[in-house]
Amino acid sequence: MTSNRTDVAVVGGGIFGATAAVELALNGHHVELFERGQDLLLSASGINQYRLHRGYHYPRSSETATDCRDSEPAFRAEFPQAVVDGADHYYAIAAEGSRTSPADYLAFCRRHDLEYEIARPDLLRPEAIGLSIRVRESLFDPIVLRRLVWERLRSAGVEVHLNANVEASDLEGFSQSVIATYADLNRLLPDAAVGRAYQFEVCEKPVVRLPDRYAGSSIVVMDGPFMCFDPLGDTGMFVLGNVVHAIHHVSIGPVPDVPPELQALLNRGIVANPAITNIERFVDAGLEHFEAFDEADHVGSMFTIRAVLPGVDVTDARPTLVREIDDRTISVFSGKIDTCIRAAKEVGRLIDARAERRKSEGTRLRKRTRTTNLGDDRGVA
Repeated sequence: MTSNRTDVAVVGGGIFGATAAVELALNGHHVELFERGQDLLLSASGINQYRLHRGYHYPRSSETATDCRDSEPAFRAEFPQAVVDGADHYYAIAAEGSRTSPADYLAFCRRHDLEYEIARPDLLRPEAIGLSIRVRESLFDPIVLRRLVWERLRSAGVEVHLNANVEASDLEGFSQSVIATYADLNRLLPDAAVGRAYQFEVCEKPVVRLPDRYAGSSIVVMDGPFMCFDPLGDTGMFVLGNVVHAIHHVSIGPVPDVPPELQALLNRGIVANPAITNIERFVDAGLEHFEAFDEADHVGSMFTIRAVLPGVDVTDARPTLVREIDDRTISVFSGKIDTCIRAAKEVGRLIDARAERRKSEGTRLRKRTRTTNLGDDRGVA
């Protein structure tokens, strides 16, 4: 714990901002967390596949796979009650159109110490699959995770401000600022730092009920014709993912450019009967790989903005980036959710180091002042 208390503003109430705020408060700093929504973890942190990645998902990005594998234990230790074990998790390589061959995928798993066994559930159409493996992976429950995050923040003494539309001028009263606003990252950074463009994707996550035979299963078909379904906590429902049909709009630049009709759907939880949806395309794509997928019952869809680095289609990399912007500002660009604890530790290390530097500089300044005063006194005597 640092002996030099710092006033820190953390902007962004997703999992990365919240865990950074807790880390800083536990390190002895005064921390205020600002979130423009009406609750925490409502945007990308609360709208995704809820998969606690261990690396299987990224055969074309060794760095992302390694980061997920090494980060998962820390997330599990911090939020054990939110981790959902017990589902049967499978990764499958499509028989046609995959960027990764079955042999290459197995070699990737071995190279990264990712456990697997060759197995094919009867939910998969055998003619559509070149390889199927059962893996050791978990999910997380977003409702439980939100509750745990609130408990950690309160216990650490973090002051939380909801419905807070923060401007750069609002941060001037703080010694340090941590910007963890994901898709809105560039808006609060100093002008000189807003040089990095991102690819912003408006994504749909359909929520469906599936036949009873799907209960307790999570299957990802990759690597090209990507399609997946994952259980949604203990609701009995499933979240669908697709590399093509999930994306309704793409823009590249410093900030997202979202059409008004899509803006109205963003971050509202499960929207029943949304005016815009690709659910029929999801079902058709699912039918190519899964048995009886046309029996899916569409409950509604969730919509949010996903931000990725542009030009990473070849590797599909999803890095988490903690950057020192200037001597008062740190930014966090979030990758996979289970890397949040490691990112929070890095933010804590940087803020503590800055506090120690200020303390040392203040000590040196006081010593120089005393030396000068003593010299003056001797001269007067």
